[in-house]
Amino acid sequence: MSDITLAADQVAVTRLLHDAETLLGTQSTSTSGSLGPFVVSAGASASFSGGTVVLAPPDTIEMTNVNLNYSLNLSFGVDLNDFLPNFCIPQVCVDIPCVGKVCTPKICINWPTVSIPFNYSDTLTFSADFSVLPQLNAGNWLINVRILSVPNLSLSVAAAAILTALGLAIEAAVAWVPFIGPLLGGLIAALLAAIGVAGITGLIGPLLTPFVAGLTFTIYKEPAVQQVLPAAGPSDPAVSINILSLDCAVQQTDKAELVVTAGIAS
Repeated sequence: MSDITLAADQVAVTRLLHDAETLLGTQSTSTSGSLGPFVVSAGASASFSGGTVVLAPPDTIEMTNVNLNYSLNLSFGVDLNDFLPNFCIPQVCVDIPCVGKVCTPKICINWPTVSIPFNYSDTLTFSADFSVLPQLNAGNWLINVRILSVPNLSLSVAAAAILTALGLAIEAAVAWVPFIGPLLGGLIAALLAAIGVAGITGLIGPLLTPFVAGLTFTIYKEPAVQQVLPAAGPSDPAVSINILSLDCAVQQTDKAELVVTAGIAS
């Protein structure tokens, strides 16, 4: 069995990473549940871009400043009766000659349940270590790099921005409700206080973490069987090689390189 050896430095592997990010495309997830007084349905989509590779012998690829580009599609539903006081127009009665007592009906306002759609997009930057994992899959050799641990995603700034924007969305969603004007400021303050930055962080954290937990990029793909010489004639068949094994390691000589060794047989 002969060997073929390939090597790529940090610049080349960074280019492979960026190609792999494009190939991975946009991922999506969704969930539903409660958040303070709200019933929430939430969807998220994310893609990756940018980042720089640092090769660390013997088998680690450090990726720094990778962008997690995400969009959140949220819907908040809340019953305003849980926050606004009961409001009734009192009954008024008058005595009308020849008719008797006539009373107006007692009218009470039932506050509606409102649905508040909300969209938010942003970018988080993270760094993480990845391991190199060659594998044979469906007749193709793949070189994957897989994240070793879930990086810390700094969500507090995004959560604060979402909370502020949510206040404006609540105001727009309830502006049409009769008699609510004097109560609007207190309603928004009460709803936002019931959620808080921690509540928003607790909502978006589980939405975004699955995108980076187990994150895997395929940076190289080749068929296990490859034709190296075409058929020269009817009695001269094509010549192919079979890649029987693939090993990867980060090696340091005059510079760090990702070295790939393929064991082949004709």
